[in-house]
Amino acid sequence: MPDIESLADQFAGDDKALYMGWLEALSEGAFLQEEANLGEEGFEMMARACTSPKQFAIIVESFDEHAKEHPDMPNAYQLLVDHVDESNHNLSEWVAALEYFYDWLAQQKQKAPGLLSMLEYLSCCAESQSSLPHQESLPDVLTDMLDRYGYEG
Repeated sequence: MPDIESLADQFAGDDKALYMGWLEALSEGAFLQEEANLGEEGFEMMARACTSPKQFAIIVESFDEHAKEHPDMPNAYQLLVDHVDESNHNLSEWVAALEYFYDWLAQQKQKAPGLLSMLEYLSCCAESQSSLPHQESLPDVLTDMLDRYGYEG
């Protein structure tokens, strides 16, 4: 089991409110870790890729939902890492893009289609940038795509 107190302390620095937020998100993540098929290394990598407790909570909850919906598929962490590896964007950008995607769907009053569909949409966004000399961040590309085309899931 990851040392969640130590991680929360590293992420929050001297901000006690932020520490409590991280501690809560990491504790919930540790509770869901086994159900989400997220090993200790994946847990820590995901935590370090997130910029906020909210991001981490969203990601771990989506991993847990994926495991329940697709018990015979590879775990969500591995699927995410595979998508990251096939793109020019890093894990932190993918996490930020997923957070934006979930928030956008909620604002549109649309039900999230599931992590697999969201990763496929994000892969299309990443691919649209692959041949350009200057690439925007994945969250910026996603924002542009959703503004232009929306999402039909």
